[in-house]
Amino acid sequence: MNKPEVRKEKSIRITTSGTVIKAPERVKTATGKVMVTMTIQAESDKRSPYPLKVVAFDINALEFMTCQKGNKVTATGRYEWFNGYQLTGAQIIPT
Repeated sequence: MNKPEVRKEKSIRITTSGTVIKAPERVKTATGKVMVTMTIQAESDKRSPYPLKVVAFDINALEFMTCQKGNKVTATGRYEWFNGYQLTGAQIIPT
């Protein structure tokens, strides 16, 4: 029997800047992995500002915990849909 070909979609990686509008929140995944979520007001020259959920794991999650509401951040990660658009596996880029 031939196995069906599994097609892996290319993830879209983006870099965006914005202001933290919802402080970082630590969440433990079902597998026990450390995860942090926060929401930024993403800014773009292509559209009006919009809220964007940012999700980070492991060591990047710890770095996100240093952010506070009102901080300006630049982050990069995979742009995905999960109950709304979000930036997953994100990292903060020093500016």
